[in-house]
Amino acid sequence: MGKVRITFHGALAKITGEKATDVEASTLKEVISILTAKFGERFEKRIFDETGKLARFVNIYVNGKDIRFLNHLDTELDDEDNVSIIPAVGGG
Repeated sequence: MGKVRITFHGALAKITGEKATDVEASTLKEVISILTAKFGERFEKRIFDETGKLARFVNIYVNGKDIRFLNHLDTELDDEDNVSIIPAVGGG
């Protein structure tokens, strides 16, 4: 288990009141669980859809790599990894 740096972007930074935080976790799933416990229901509703799956419009990167090309929420993390959580912005 290592210390991981989480960076929030867009609406998530407003919800958390922070642009970044550090957590101790060994998988991305653990990170999300810790963040949900820390930041509450508003955060959780932004991250997950109504079925409990990662929302389609939320992009998560580990050291710049999209988790869709890694192991999704089961992606293993090492000490000093950087995780960016970026909600997609829509409009027209």
